[in-house]
Amino acid sequence: MRDAPRCNTHPEKLSELYCATCNNLPVCMACTYGEHKGHNLHEVKALAKLKKEKLAKQLKGLENIGKDKKPMTPAQAKEKLILNVNTQKEKVIKMHDEKNQKIMTEIQNIEERRLQVKWEKQSREKKMFDSLRRGKEKEIQRVKKKYDEIFEVKKIEINDSYQARESSLEKELAKLREKRERFDRDKKELLKSIEAQLNENVKIIEAMSEHFDNIKKRLETLNLVSSSILASDNNWSAVQCIPDMCTAASNLMKDLTKEFPELTTLTDVTVNYKQYYFSKRNPCQYVFGITSSGDGNFFISGVTSDYRASFIIVIDMNGRMLKEKILNTRKFGPDRYCKFLSQHKVASVCQPNEIGLYDVRDGSYIKKNISDDINSWSKNRNVTCVATDPVNNYILVGGDGGRDVYVFNDELNYLHILTLPELIKWPRDITVSDGHLLVCDYDGKKCFVTTMDGLESKLVGEFMKPSLGGTKFGPISVCSDKNGFVYVLWKSPSQCYIVQYNHDGSQVLTTRMLDVDTSVVTVVETSQGEKLLVATYYTQTVYLYDLMAED
Repeated sequence: MRDAPRCNTHPEKLSELYCATCNNLPVCMACTYGEHKGHNLHEVKALAKLKKEKLAKQLKGLENIGKDKKPMTPAQAKEKLILNVNTQKEKVIKMHDEKNQKIMTEIQNIEERRLQVKWEKQSREKKMFDSLRRGKEKEIQRVKKKYDEIFEVKKIEINDSYQARESSLEKELAKLREKRERFDRDKKELLKSIEAQLNENVKIIEAMSEHFDNIKKRLETLNLVSSSILASDNNWSAVQCIPDMCTAASNLMKDLTKEFPELTTLTDVTVNYKQYYFSKRNPCQYVFGITSSGDGNFFISGVTSDYRASFIIVIDMNGRMLKEKILNTRKFGPDRYCKFLSQHKVASVCQPNEIGLYDVRDGSYIKKNISDDINSWSKNRNVTCVATDPVNNYILVGGDGGRDVYVFNDELNYLHILTLPELIKWPRDITVSDGHLLVCDYDGKKCFVTTMDGLESKLVGEFMKPSLGGTKFGPISVCSDKNGFVYVLWKSPSQCYIVQYNHDGSQVLTTRMLDVDTSVVTVVETSQGEKLLVATYYTQTVYLYDLMAED
């Protein structure tokens, strides 16, 4: 504790007052008639009482805050998080084990059926052989050769008949094994997602724990010093120390009332996706396009299994195929892309230079060759993407090996060419968003925002490239939702990610790893709001995700 100081002007005297005019300078009674005459002078005892009352009020406020807020402790939150993570892991493992057991049961049933078929075949052969042998014994030797020939013919017929059945069962087994492998991959991805959430939430909880420990130490120190000052009769100590204590209490109050994530929310982990397998219900082989309509249905386009035709199919949100259109072509491997245009029509393009309109109502399809109207379309160039402008009812078509984008109206009449900026090599995918054109340049490993006015497109901005590890990632598909967020598929030979951006691509918001076979993305309107749809290229699977929220 501090003793009363000497007068600033008369050191031989103890100060009895303080001068508020002179920044709380200690003075004696003689100074009131001298250089401090007329100044704002106060008694030390009165000031000390006032400061003590202020400090006591703040300490009571701190005490009340401690009583009112009884949040879950970081240790409890971490323990609950780990418990919930283990529970989710057990659920995922149990779910996939049950599915795996079901598949194994089906495999076992088919194996038994195969053995039954084989036994029936052998039994029938034996009965037939015995019958023919008895016939031969009854007949004279001269017809022996005839019955031998009959036996061989019958044997071949039976073998051909059962061979077809065995082949069918082999195909079913192969599909079941492939399905089982997909389940295993999905299981690994789910467990990986849970582990990632665990690590992220533990880091947040540990950081909060350090923060709360620091506040606790500061509060204990403040209470200790404040209690000593409040219990003391040394008024000068109260006057000079309490302002600092009040400042410390104010700062502590701000830290205590600072907003943090609820610890209970950090103990949760989520597993949320839905997937559709449609390969058994249509003849598709490779998926090149996906788009959605306002009624919740979506469209998929690609190449058929014989590589000599393309297709457009319509699927509802329950995974049921509503319509199917097989489009024959002379080209081997005709890649087909699609994009929703209006209430009943889907714009579609197909290699090498076909553009068409598919009518959902009656399944009709009208088409034309781009080269018939445009002499500049090179014979060696193939269409690679299509986009629609809902404001002007335009159809935009891009191709490989060039920067020209060809613009048509909703009746397939050619309008003009839109030339992309020189920085772009060629468009792998394009989409219209908020009056601008979003361009995936896979060869250039970049994604751009350009204008659409006039004949020369101007560069508006370049998408920030996400930190995915390695330099082999390139953008292959792009779409946007009604809130202006943009979603880009970035793909390398071994990995694929969906990345959410703000409206101009200048900021990466969220990133999620997908099946490496993923090739296209779109947004679909459902009864629960907008959802993300991604489709795989070869395994004919569509995944449905909630829209990714900004961190």
